[in-house]
Amino acid sequence: MNHKIERRQFLTKTGLTMAGGALAMAPVLASANSTDTTALEKAAQQFLQSLDNLDWEPFVASWAANPTIFFPFDNTPERVDGKSAINARFRTFFDQVRTKAEGPPYLKLKPNNLKVERFGDAGLITFTLGGLSSVGGLSGKMGRRTVLFVLENREWKVAHLHASSAGA
Repeated sequence: MNHKIERRQFLTKTGLTMAGGALAMAPVLASANSTDTTALEKAAQQFLQSLDNLDWEPFVASWAANPTIFFPFDNTPERVDGKSAINARFRTFFDQVRTKAEGPPYLKLKPNNLKVERFGDAGLITFTLGGLSSVGGLSGKMGRRTVLFVLENREWKVAHLHASSAGA
């Protein structure tokens, strides 16, 4: 299938639109249907886009009230708890990436095998990232990502991110 057609279908399915060559984002409000994954997929795409572009404000706004994360970095092997600790670690990462890469997008994330599952007020997004760039210190490795979203005030927010890498 043509990549432009695939992209257009994905954007239509997730509710994203193109505006002057850039993705336009609207608030990601959940529907009343507990099996509908449209808003969840849109929230995941917005989260990934803000990370890829190192767009701080939307990135920080994507997180739940009390999130946790496992980073894929050797220098952060423990679970990181809470917004302030997560923001501090990501702020360092964003600053490091900006000095080494041109962008946006900076990370050039290309999620593969994206799977979206909804379980009432929780949603699970899993995917892989092939051939990670050297920017994040993970060159040549395959990234594995699991993102747990929860509904907070009718919006999908990231409650937990588990990021690991495999391969050499």
